[in-house]
Amino acid sequence: MSDPVAEIWPDEAIEAIHLASLALLERAGVRVESPAARELFLAAGCTAAADDRVLIPRGAVEDALAACPPSYTLAARDPARAMLMDPAPGPTYVHNMGGARDVADPRTGAGRRATLHDQILGTRVMHHLVNQSQVTSLWQPQDVPDLLEPLYSYLVLAFETDKALGGPGISHPFQARYLHEMATAVTGADGAGGVYPIDLAFSPVSPLILGGEVTDALVAEVRRGGVVVEILPCPAAATTAPGAISAALAQQNAEVLSGVVLTQLAASGTPVYYGPRLSAVDPRSGVVVSGTPETGVASVAAVLLARRCGLACDCYGPCSDSKVVDAQFGYERAVNALLGLAARPRLLSGIGELQAGVASSLEVLVIDDDVLNNAFYALTPRPWDADALDVEAMVDGVLSGHGFLGTKHTRRYIRSEFVTPLLGYRGGLSEWLAAGRSGLVDLASERVADLVDREPVGLPDDVLAALVALIAACAAEIGMGEIPDPRRVLEL
Repeated sequence: MSDPVAEIWPDEAIEAIHLASLALLERAGVRVESPAARELFLAAGCTAAADDRVLIPRGAVEDALAACPPSYTLAARDPARAMLMDPAPGPTYVHNMGGARDVADPRTGAGRRATLHDQILGTRVMHHLVNQSQVTSLWQPQDVPDLLEPLYSYLVLAFETDKALGGPGISHPFQARYLHEMATAVTGADGAGGVYPIDLAFSPVSPLILGGEVTDALVAEVRRGGVVVEILPCPAAATTAPGAISAALAQQNAEVLSGVVLTQLAASGTPVYYGPRLSAVDPRSGVVVSGTPETGVASVAAVLLARRCGLACDCYGPCSDSKVVDAQFGYERAVNALLGLAARPRLLSGIGELQAGVASSLEVLVIDDDVLNNAFYALTPRPWDADALDVEAMVDGVLSGHGFLGTKHTRRYIRSEFVTPLLGYRGGLSEWLAAGRSGLVDLASERVADLVDREPVGLPDDVLAALVALIAACAAEIGMGEIPDPRRVLEL
């Protein structure tokens, strides 16, 4: 039987894309806006070029990939929820999209700017989702100081869930340093034994630019040790990357590899994983889109490229350009969830994404949990051994005259072989009409109301005190006066 993943991107295609990436780094290189990072590249044998560009030879890439640990663990406050990271196919851990600006009404699409209160509710809902393993900041709240927002958001995440936490987005070195200390206080991990408290995302700017301050933050933090780095480029095919999907993938791969090289030059042996976020554009308007199948097709290739490099991959899954929860929302999410999971990445992102990532809503979170429930089932092989194909049991069912529901064979398999919906409705029409619901969003709202009414996981007093003190220390370091009381913001 043919492998659908290999039919989309055969081994020869993956190798050709990777070789194009190496040639791109050798001939165009990357623009390095951090003088300290540029010195690291040049000291390692890279070549200076015009416009602060650095040409990276193939040998430097191969040395950097060889220095990356093949496996490591991302810690969680609950040790049972820790995540083993390596490039092998599956299991796939799922996490939410991150950093949305708006909270959107799933029925009308109307939005408003997110607050820390929304972050609390979103994290509480995500704590209870069956198919979500890691939680990151769903929104960028507007009611706390911008420079401290990643710290306040991390406090909320740690208070509302004991699942593994993904590091919020950072722009400055001091944010990375304080988040690292907060994560160490929450998990107790420090990198010893290959168990790390936090992963920090580093985003090259497309096409092939390593920005100044974020690059300085990356170098400073990996030199301190005890962190995992995700290289997270976000090119858009036909605008900030070539129009051919394979060529755009080659550029994205080159951007990841440039980040891998820099990370290993700063601190050899730092764990790194591959975070592809390639988008397409609407050819009629040039607007960046995310719900179209190009996203999923690119995710499949990125997982295979990451595996080719010996890196775990965090690709995109459920996503949509729809402004509301409608049929477009449903088919776009289902297709991209299936494509994203097809190559069995280690991490799959996208839960909660709405309006191409600009917004999210609590209802979308619980709908996505059910989408993934079906997608995981669809890609899980079903048993076909002698027990499942028990001919005697089939004969008995046929000849009994009473059907199969009463047979031992059916009773043994009916729960394991059939999907139990987490949200979707399967009852009769009369019952549906009697309930007065207008659609799936009504069911989702009912589910959300139940989840947000539950008690938070909370934090031990000493850990909460440590996190509060770190936020206060950070505010003092950057000269910020009065700030929102971190303990009070946790109250609903």
